[in-house]
Amino acid sequence: MAQRGQMLQAIGEDGIVYTWYRRPYNRRVPTQRQLELQQQLQPIQGEPPPTPQMLNPKQTQLSELGELILIRCFQSLPINDRFNMEHVSRLFQSASKRSWNIQKHVVVVPDVVLDDEYNYSIDGRYLFRLLMKRCARYCLELTIHAMLKQDRIFRLLHLGYRVEHLCIDSLHSICGSELKEIGERLPNLKSLIIKRCTFHFSTIKCFNLMLEQLKQLQILSISNCNNFKCQLEQLPSSLRIFFLDDFQMENAQNVLRNIHRRAPNITVLSVENIGDLNEQVQAFEHLKVLCLPYEHFTADDVNGFTPNFLQQLTAFEMGIVRDEFALLRFIPEMFPQLEHITLKSMEFLNFKLHKYLDPIALFPALRSFTLKVYARTKLPANQADYLKFLSKLILKGKLEYLLINFPLATGLAIDAIKYCPNIKTLFFTNETVNDEKYFKIEEFIEEFKKLKENIPPPINDENKIKMHWSLFVDTEFEDGNEWIMTDYFTTKNKILEQLISQEIGGNVPIQLFDDVTS
Repeated sequence: MAQRGQMLQAIGEDGIVYTWYRRPYNRRVPTQRQLELQQQLQPIQGEPPPTPQMLNPKQTQLSELGELILIRCFQSLPINDRFNMEHVSRLFQSASKRSWNIQKHVVVVPDVVLDDEYNYSIDGRYLFRLLMKRCARYCLELTIHAMLKQDRIFRLLHLGYRVEHLCIDSLHSICGSELKEIGERLPNLKSLIIKRCTFHFSTIKCFNLMLEQLKQLQILSISNCNNFKCQLEQLPSSLRIFFLDDFQMENAQNVLRNIHRRAPNITVLSVENIGDLNEQVQAFEHLKVLCLPYEHFTADDVNGFTPNFLQQLTAFEMGIVRDEFALLRFIPEMFPQLEHITLKSMEFLNFKLHKYLDPIALFPALRSFTLKVYARTKLPANQADYLKFLSKLILKGKLEYLLINFPLATGLAIDAIKYCPNIKTLFFTNETVNDEKYFKIEEFIEEFKKLKENIPPPINDENKIKMHWSLFVDTEFEDGNEWIMTDYFTTKNKILEQLISQEIGGNVPIQLFDDVTS
């Protein structure tokens, strides 16, 4: 009886004794041979499906041939149809289970199972269970997206026994029991990303309990969440990357102090929160990437940002920079390793940042630059000075990413493509000045064609130059061409993405860069 599980008995209304047997659940972890077979049969999501290999007659048994053929057929079916095939027969069910792709990233619930009104095509809880048992069993990265509270079954997270990265996106009313399940079911989690979610008001204690169980956590990202009040008192010491984008959070200074006390070895820190955080940031001795896009850097911060602190930075995203800070800290010797920098200036407050930018062109490792100037007029009052600095930066020939929020001269745009062979992003705006466009579109197209004549174009889109679509409206380049890819929004900063990835060996979840590098 021990092999059959627990026996249940009940007397029915007809006086007959009915017996049931509840079978114990045995977690089946696939053997190495089974994983190798599935990897041969199944493509990785996001990659082109490989050409199916011929079955080896010496290794393939005749009894398996029919199931292997079914597996290949089921791989071409959409998710709903594959679910339906499981009910045909035992053979179909076995083949359908083995047909699921070994995917690196799985989204629960995928768009293909939603109808035109964004409703589930089958019962939500049944769908969640099926997706966890089929899709998530072999994946490394799992995203739970926009599932209703009554349909989520977080106790099934243990089925994704290979999951290292978990993203919770757009979930309403996350309760403490669900947070506990994350800590208990996925103790080996390396990254946790929570965004656009609403927390139940009593989850503070449970959030800390969850963090206490995640001993191997390396990445924690919290962005655009409602009712998130936890001060992160129980962070694991293994944490290396931390992102916080939550303007509703109070006392962010205290959060940073707790982070430093529990995880002092953080190397990547990004905090999008209005508050005086400069003093707390300086306590992190091992920072390589620092993003404070809403902080003001004034003369009072000069002494805090010491040369030793700045010399180890590879990326520095700053908010508003005052003239005094730029004068005393923008020195090439202080940024020998800096590869990416972001600056903002307020011209309508009489800032003179344009006078102190020239030393940045001498930063030895710089290959990504972002400058945003806020002025009352269409063009910055010191447009000529900014363009003069950009010319020096471009002629250096190392730029791969350039983003500015004001027009770029036509000749300077051509120079960026001519002298910077690795440039992949060239984003700037265009304005009408004296009834004509500042950036001459037709002139640029003519010069660009001459520049690229008899040169083979890039093979894939990743190596094309990304530029804003509005520059080429009603021209032959409006939809891009073999060299240029036009985009409506600023593309992700691949340089910043690389710098973050290398801090933990390159194994960074996809979802992390959807918010922090664009």
